[in-house]
Amino acid sequence: MTLTIDVHLHTVLRYKTSQGVVRRVELTMPVGSRISDVLQVMQIDYPRDALLFAINGLVAGEEDELHGGDRLDLMPAISGGELKDLETSDRF
Repeated sequence: MTLTIDVHLHTVLRYKTSQGVVRRVELTMPVGSRISDVLQVMQIDYPRDALLFAINGLVAGEEDELHGGDRLDLMPAISGGELKDLETSDRF
């Protein structure tokens, strides 16, 4: 048995697939597949510890199981700035 999911690739990840430049991919996977399986099938070449995942808008982990019709968002983690910037900012 299989399931179909809708994978949305954000920012730099849309350039990191074997299919070329894409932002959205519909994948058919075996039942019981996890996010880690999707990363392997799509050959996402990005450090795993620098990725964020969401299933149907909820934060997920790499080993979370997917279900038919799920929307999976793959996003690079974004960081920057320093704590001192927050302490001196007049915006907060």
